Amino acid sequence: MVRMAVIADSSVCLPTALIAENGIAVVPLTLVVGGEVVADGAIPARELFRRVEAASGRPQSATAAPGDFLAAFRAAHEAGSEAAVCLTLSAGYSGTYEAALTGAEMARDELPGLETRVVDTGGLAMVHGFAVLAAARAAKAGAGVEDIARIAESVGGRGRMIGTLETLRYLVKGGRVPWVVGWAASVLRVRPVLAFEDGSARSIARCRTAARARERMLAEVEGGLSGGRLHVGVMHADAAEEAERLAEAVRERFGPAELIVSEFTSVMAVHTGPGFLGIAYYEDE
Repeated sequence: MVRMAVIADSSVCLPTALIAENGIAVVPLTLVVGGEVVADGAIPARELFRRVEAASGRPQSATAAPGDFLAAFRAAHEAGSEAAVCLTLSAGYSGTYEAALTGAEMARDELPGLETRVVDTGGLAMVHGFAVLAAARAAKAGAGVEDIARIAESVGGRGRMIGTLETLRYLVKGGRVPWVVGWAASVLRVRPVLAFEDGSARSIARCRTAARARERMLAEVEGGLSGGRLHVGVMHADAAEEAERLAEAVRERFGPAELIVSEFTSVMAVHTGPGFLGIAYYEDE
């Protein structure tokens, strides 16, 4: 059996215990706030939001450098791996996939004994996370490079993600929506519900209360199910109590085979702002 390494970028949003349990190596993305470069995961969301509010200018997220991925491939080789599969979030949202491809090319020149493969999972946040987790579990079970890549692409392709924002101010800060849209949503006290797919986000509802937004997300999940074994991830940005309530509603309504609650890392949270709640899910084939 080939000794296999699974590498992922930090946008997976998996709990640290699951990352460690499944031997996943994480390459951190980066964030620039007030001129300071912060590695993803280095500070909790609450501290991130404090810094963003105190800083002038827009916060900016950035992919890891090709050299960061090379370092991960090098570490896998030094640990005795004969092959390494690197899984990234959708290229529709980030340049991470391209950076990983360049890192893999550098690794092939430097580490000829290590087989490398880079896979775009097509997912974001916990959709990406579920693809990485399924790949890592397959690697532990002895799967080869091609099977691991196929599993990651399959889970990422079947995964769906929806979320609701407490505020649009952070999307405005990041230049992703015009300020007038954020102002209008604030004045009208509207909570948008968004679906994330095909490298973009689209609005599926505008709700007046958090309770209605949660119910709209649950209804969206219910409408997308076909009866297969269900995996669900509940995500949040500095909203742990609300996430636990949403997770309990998911548990009671759907009885998923797997339910994971996780907090957004800095690179994800800076785009949503505090109070974000999201659901990612997929069904087994």
